[in-house]
Amino acid sequence: MLGRRVQQIVQQPLDGPSVRAALEALALCSDSNMEIRDVGETMRQRNSQLDAEFVQALGAVDGAFGALERSVNSLDAQCRALRATVNRALRCTAAAAEQAALLVDERRELRARLALAEEFMARFSLTDAETAQLSDRELSSDAYFGALDRVAVVRAECQKLSALPTQTAVNDLLRGLADQEEAANAAVLRWVVGCARDRLIRDLDPAFSAQLKKALRCLHAHPALFDAATGEIARARRDAVGRAFVAALVRGGPGGTPRPIEAHAGDALRYVGDMLAWAHQACASERELLDTLMGFEGVGESGRMLASALEAVARPLEMRVAQTVAEQTAPPALFRISALLAFYSDLFRALRLPADSPFMATVSAMCAGARDRLRGVLAAVLDAAVAAFDHVPPTLDAPQQLNSLVAVLGDILLLREDSVKQDDVVDNGVVADMLDRVRSEAQAVAMEGDSERLMPYERTIFELNVLAPLLDAANPHKSLHAWHAAATESCAALAGDLCRQLVDVLKAKSRLPFDSADSADSAGLELTAEQVEHFNRSLYDLDVTRLVTRLANQELARSVASRAVTLFVDNYSAFYSYVAASAKTLPAVLALLHTPETLSTLL
Repeated sequence: MLGRRVQQIVQQPLDGPSVRAALEALALCSDSNMEIRDVGETMRQRNSQLDAEFVQALGAVDGAFGALERSVNSLDAQCRALRATVNRALRCTAAAAEQAALLVDERRELRARLALAEEFMARFSLTDAETAQLSDRELSSDAYFGALDRVAVVRAECQKLSALPTQTAVNDLLRGLADQEEAANAAVLRWVVGCARDRLIRDLDPAFSAQLKKALRCLHAHPALFDAATGEIARARRDAVGRAFVAALVRGGPGGTPRPIEAHAGDALRYVGDMLAWAHQACASERELLDTLMGFEGVGESGRMLASALEAVARPLEMRVAQTVAEQTAPPALFRISALLAFYSDLFRALRLPADSPFMATVSAMCAGARDRLRGVLAAVLDAAVAAFDHVPPTLDAPQQLNSLVAVLGDILLLREDSVKQDDVVDNGVVADMLDRVRSEAQAVAMEGDSERLMPYERTIFELNVLAPLLDAANPHKSLHAWHAAATESCAALAGDLCRQLVDVLKAKSRLPFDSADSADSAGLELTAEQVEHFNRSLYDLDVTRLVTRLANQELARSVASRAVTLFVDNYSAFYSYVAASAKTLPAVLALLHTPETLSTLL
């Protein structure tokens, strides 16, 4: 830098424009008597002085450069010595560097193997925290079940590896995992059994239910442990439900509300209904509880456990219902109880109770018992009504017991049609058979027992009097429409028979030879004046209305009387026409006979 500075000063021209401008300015500023040549002389002297000073300064600089050159030479010699030393050192450390590179590669490989080993252990083994969690026998948190699930996952992964050859480490892992899982599942089973004995006899809070569900899910993969756990739960719930049912029967609800079910034992229908309603509510609650606990792959177990839980209710319920049914003698009350049992039987089936469970077998037995009791009582009422047909009363009225039977059947049919479930306790065939038996008994007693005492038309009137209340009882019920239609046709046929029988009675009372007039031989007609006079006198005895007064159906009586009179007048008209055609042989008799028009008016 000093050299460059000196060179710039030396190379600066003294007669340049800037120096000339400076001299001119200096001339202007000097005294007037100063001449320019004096200034030039002075400048030359000054330049000479400056040159001398500069040469002197350059000598110092040259000395400095010489010292610097010597220092540089010394440094160069030292650098050559250092380069030689470094070369010797490099030749000595080449082997060490090569060994270091090998060690670096080996370290990198070891780190990769360590990462793989850690990943393997994380995938195929439990962590220390999970192992410690499995040692907790209280199952106090969800971490236990998470660790147990982790065991199953790891075991599944190890089983995949076990298919590969030369996997001895996997076998060791599987054995270790199996031991851990067995110990953990045994702890879970002990916890479930303890909970079943201590807490399942009461209502469960949702948090505990969720924890118990996780425990059952863990045990589901082990059938023996799972069956033991579910069996203990079913036993606990069976005891709990049985005690609750007995408490509801004798103590009622908390504080006496609702009242004990036994307090309504005097009202048979309410008593049976309250017990069935309690059992249905308990069944629904147990179904909800068990579905919550078994809401996974083992859902099929909930039906069996539900049946076991309600098993304690079956016997006391059956005893009370059977006793109540046995005490009932009124068919309508028995029908209500039987229909109620059938209705709840369907409700229990809707809750997926197994058909072969003790509780469902008990419900079916109660339905069958109530049905048999009702049919037995109805049979007794029917037998009482049939027994009254030992003779036909003079009034030709139906027995009073028949009205009782008809009233009972009417009440039952009304109850059946109003029921939510029209059970086959008393179906259409049973009622129709009972009504047909009444009709057959009425016919038998009219034809056999009193056949000699009764006129044919009286037997027909008795049958119609028996059939009338049966038709009235069946008429409002659509379920007996077919029977009512058939009975109506039978009634019409009986009414026709009664008309013909009444005509026969009128013919017999008239003592006219209608049969001879009907024969083809006109010579066989024997009609005397005495017969005609008797007929004319007995016209007032031919009142058909009096003959049908014992018919219970007055409308039918009027119809039958009118038809009988019309039919008799038609027969008399034919007889009169025959007599008129034989006027040559019977002129006097024809004059005594009334004309058909007169007879019709008189009758």
